[in-house]
Amino acid sequence: MKILKYIVGAGIVFMGGRYLYQLHRAGKKVVVSVGGRVDKVALEGVVVVMNYNIKNPTNSSIEMSTPLISLAYDGTVLASSSMALVEVPEDARSKNGRILIRPFKETGTITTSILLPTLSLLGAGAKLLTRLKDRLLPDSEETPIEFEVVTTSTVFTKVGSFPYDETIKMEV
Repeated sequence: MKILKYIVGAGIVFMGGRYLYQLHRAGKKVVVSVGGRVDKVALEGVVVVMNYNIKNPTNSSIEMSTPLISLAYDGTVLASSSMALVEVPEDARSKNGRILIRPFKETGTITTSILLPTLSLLGAGAKLLTRLKDRLLPDSEETPIEFEVVTTSTVFTKVGSFPYDETIKMEV
């Protein structure tokens, strides 16, 4: 009987440890895929519409704060997203305003627009501004412009919260 208690106790400790390890790992395995396009070019600057999808490849439900997205070109930060302009699908929103990602699911398309001010574009170079204008032409065969997209957020699990920072290259 004493051996049975030890076996049951060890099984409970193993299952609890395994669950906590999966939650901890979930914070490190979240995948954010980002895409974007030039929406319009105006006197104030260039508006880039960013679409991102957050994927949860684990069997633990997690929450994530709305990511802050920064655009950089050749190492120069051009602009950052505004948290107020982020459109999160209703079924991916939690009660406390965070983004809810269910196990083995994705959020769907989350959209935000970023205004790249003309002054920051001029600081990055006139060539970039010309290339962005050329991309709006319907028959443009211009090579894609490569931006660095820096995503900063926090992933919340039942175990705790973990910072999420990722830098990816995106072509517009």
